[in-house]
Amino acid sequence: MKTIGFIGLGRMGSGICRQLIEGGYTLTVFDINESNSSAFADKAAVASTVEEVLDASSLVFLSLPGSPQVEAIVEQYIAHGVEGKTIVDLSTSYPLSSSKLHAQVKAAGGRFADASLTGTPMHAEQGSLIVTFGGDEDTFAECKPVIDTFASRGVHYVGGPGAGNIAKLANNYLSIMYIALYSEIFPLAEKLGFDTAKLFEIIGNSGVNCPMYQSNAAKIVNKTYDPSFALDLALKDLSYVKKLFDEHQFPSFVLDGGLNLLRIGHQQGYGANDCSEMARVVRDMMGAE
Repeated sequence: MKTIGFIGLGRMGSGICRQLIEGGYTLTVFDINESNSSAFADKAAVASTVEEVLDASSLVFLSLPGSPQVEAIVEQYIAHGVEGKTIVDLSTSYPLSSSKLHAQVKAAGGRFADASLTGTPMHAEQGSLIVTFGGDEDTFAECKPVIDTFASRGVHYVGGPGAGNIAKLANNYLSIMYIALYSEIFPLAEKLGFDTAKLFEIIGNSGVNCPMYQSNAAKIVNKTYDPSFALDLALKDLSYVKKLFDEHQFPSFVLDGGLNLLRIGHQQGYGANDCSEMARVVRDMMGAE
């Protein structure tokens, strides 16, 4: 499989595309932002429509903001004809949407899978992402050699349609909620007059310490809020988790607090900034920002 389509050349998608090209694959690419596409003009075929990408490729990767965008393109593809085509969604999407799209594409003669990414744009540039793959096992076997090109830290088959996104949302839920905890406690300690740099050091020598703590609590203590994962993306992912709880009529006690903190951050204009700026919301409320 040498001809690959790629839709979505943002911070993650562009790095993945470069890895695929370096791996010897021929790409046809598309992005609604023409400047993103033009960056690949000397490396890949740049399509003017998403249908053109499908026509030129046997395998199409989608790297998009979320389920609404993925659903819109897959619906276009089904109408256009997906017989013999494989569509792999690399986005963090809603698992039940992924399951529905899998069934629809399969009924139309194609294959669909969700292959969620764990990592940062830097990992994408380095080809060192982690991928959790949900779908049919034969589709996984077909796609794994291609995905290996940009996922040196592991490509995991985790189950049927939607399972890749369940694994990713579980990971993101825990990651985001850790940051929400740091965002509450350090501003409180600061408001109480405690030396938060000292507190950071003490906690860093306890069982609470972990890479997530070292990278994100430090941003909050130092008020740097270095960009890594946007607050609005965190809000989207936790909203998907909340929807899963609601679908099954389960309560979500801890999740609701994190969601509210993110919602206020969005309303205050922090959505495009790092999700560690949840701490600014708390500081605002305490009159300490």
